[in-house]
Amino acid sequence: MSSTPRTVPAHFVRALEQHAELPILVDRQGSVTLAELLANAAKLSNALRELGVRKGDLVGIYADNSRRWILVDLAIMLAGGVTVPRGTDTPGDELATIFQHAEVGLVFAHSGRHAKQLEAIRSDVPSMGEVISLDPKDAPGRTVDELLAAGAATPDFAALAEGCGPDDLATIIYTSGTTGRPKGVMLNQSNLGHQVAVCPGVFNIGAAESFLSVLPPWHIFERAVEYIALCSGAALVYTDRRHFKEDLARYEPTFVPSVPRIWETVFQGVQKALEKGSPLKRGIFKTAYAVATVRTRAWDRARGWHFRVRKPRGLGLVVDGAVRAGALVLAALAWPVDRLGHKIVFSKMRKLVGKNLRGAISGGGLMPAHIDRFFRTIELPVLVGYGLTETSPVVSVRRETRNVLGTIGTVVPEVEVQVRHAETGAVLPPGEIGVFVTRGPHIMQGYYKDEELTRGVIDADGWFDTGDLGMMTEYGDLCFRGRIKETIVLKGGENIEPTNVEQALLASPLIEQAIVVGQDQKVLAALLLPDPIEVPKALGLGDMDAAALAEREDVRELLRKEARVRTSALKGFERITRIALLPEMLDSANGLLTQTLKPRRHVIVERFGKLIEEAYEA
Repeated sequence: MSSTPRTVPAHFVRALEQHAELPILVDRQGSVTLAELLANAAKLSNALRELGVRKGDLVGIYADNSRRWILVDLAIMLAGGVTVPRGTDTPGDELATIFQHAEVGLVFAHSGRHAKQLEAIRSDVPSMGEVISLDPKDAPGRTVDELLAAGAATPDFAALAEGCGPDDLATIIYTSGTTGRPKGVMLNQSNLGHQVAVCPGVFNIGAAESFLSVLPPWHIFERAVEYIALCSGAALVYTDRRHFKEDLARYEPTFVPSVPRIWETVFQGVQKALEKGSPLKRGIFKTAYAVATVRTRAWDRARGWHFRVRKPRGLGLVVDGAVRAGALVLAALAWPVDRLGHKIVFSKMRKLVGKNLRGAISGGGLMPAHIDRFFRTIELPVLVGYGLTETSPVVSVRRETRNVLGTIGTVVPEVEVQVRHAETGAVLPPGEIGVFVTRGPHIMQGYYKDEELTRGVIDADGWFDTGDLGMMTEYGDLCFRGRIKETIVLKGGENIEPTNVEQALLASPLIEQAIVVGQDQKVLAALLLPDPIEVPKALGLGDMDAAALAEREDVRELLRKEARVRTSALKGFERITRIALLPEMLDSANGLLTQTLKPRRHVIVERFGKLIEEAYEA
C-alpha cells in the first residue's frame, strides 16, 4: 500500500491498524467498534456478491442516516458496486426519475415501510431488482441482518479492500435540483480518498473525538465527514433534528457538521427565550453581548482575522501595525468585563452544546452574517466551508487558526482555485468578483450519461466551472457572492445576487424566511414569511399561523416597512419596495427547499407566481 491511501477502503484499513477497538458508531442503542464495523462490512460484501453484485453495478440506497447506512455503503464498495443514494424524504416521482436514469438493480430501503414505497415505483424503474431493508421491523423481504446472519466465516477486510482501485467509480450522487432536473455526479474512489487524506489535518482531528451526525448521508458533505471522522478514529454520534439539542448536551461532541439553517434555528431559539425573560435578564444579556462584541471584534483585528482584500504595504504596514496594536489594547481592556459576562450569561449557552465543542462545520449554504457574528461573540466557533457535490465536496474552509468572518475560508491542500471573468475567462486579481473555477483530485469524473453537460463545466485543462461568484483576498481567503444562475437582471440591466439581499432581510426578527425575485422587472420584490411569534407580538395579535398572517393588511404593511429599513443600506436597485406574504413555510416536505434546505427558486417562483404578480400590481 502507498504511503497515502487513495481509496476509501484503503483509508479504513489504515485506521483499523490504529483504532480497531475504538467505539466509532454511537447511538441510543449503544456503540460499535471500528473492528466490528469493518468485519460486518466484509461479511455483507460477500453476501452481495452471492446476490450477483459485480464490479460497476449500480446499487440504490433509499435510506436515512444510521449505523446500518455506512455499513451498507462500505459493503457495496468492497463488492465493487456503485451506490446511488437518496433520502426517504425524496418525493416518489423524483426518486423514480433518479433510479430510472441510473438503472439501479438491487436497492436498500431504510425500513419495511420504505421498502413498500419502492414497490409503488417499480413499474417506473424496470431495472430495479430485490429490495433489502436496513431496519428489520415490518420488512416485506430480506433484511441486512438476515444477510449478515447467513454469512459464513468473516472475510478479511484488508484483502477485499485491495480489489478497490482509485479510478473505480464509487458513487453517483444526484444533485438536489435547485435550478432544474437532478444531474448524476460521478465520484470515484480517488475523489473521496482525497478528502479523507487532507481534511483531518485541516481540522486537526484526533482519535477519540466525536462528531454529532444529523445531516442526510446521501449528501456528499455528510458522507465525506463520516469517512473523515471514522478514518481518524473519531466517533459518529447519530441524532436527528428532533433530538439535536438534547444530544448536543448529552454527548458533548467535538464537531457538529451542519447546514446554516440548523444554527439559524438555534439562534432564533435563543432570541425567543430572551424575549420571555424579565427586563433585567434582557438588560444583562444585551450589556454582556455589547461588551463581548467589542472584545471579539478588537481581538479579531489584532490577530488579522478581520475581512480585508489587500495586504498593507509601505506606510500601510505602519498604520496597520498601529491599528492592530490599538485593537489589542482595546481587547485587553474589555477582557475582564467580557469574562464576567461569559461566566454569568454565555456559559449557560455553552452548556447547551457541551464543553468539548471545537467547531460547528457549516456547509451546504451561506451562513447569514448576523448568525455568524452571534456565535463568534458568544465563543461558539463556526467553521464555514465551501464546496459542491461535483468537488467531493470540500474546496475551502475556515480554520480554527484563521476563522475570518465574511469568508468561506482558504483552499484545502492539493486544490487550486482561480477567480475568472464571467465573460472573457480572464483570471482576476484579488478583490475583483468573478466566477470560481477549481482544479485538483477532488473534481468529479463527470455527469452520468451526459458528456455534453460534462464538457460544458470541465475544460481541457481540468478546470471545473462552479457557477459560483466570489472573490479572493491577498490573504487567500475566498468570499462567496452568489450563483450566476440565480443572478436577477432587472429591466434597467442591473445584475443582482439575491442571496445578499435575502441575508439583509433575514437579519430582522420579524422575518423568518425571505426569497427575492424580480427577473426582468423594474425593481425587486420579496416573498416573506412572517415570524409566527414576533409579528403577532409587534401588532398585539393572538396566535396565528402563516396562512392567517398572510391575509392581514397590517402584517403586510409592517413587513413592507421592515423590508425597506433592512435593505436601506444596500444599493438603490437592491432595495425592497414590493413584498408578498408567504402562506406557508418553505421546506423540503412541500418541495420548496432541497433536502439540504436550499431554496428551489424555480419551484418557488412557479408555486407563488400569482402572489408575485399581485406584489408588482400593488
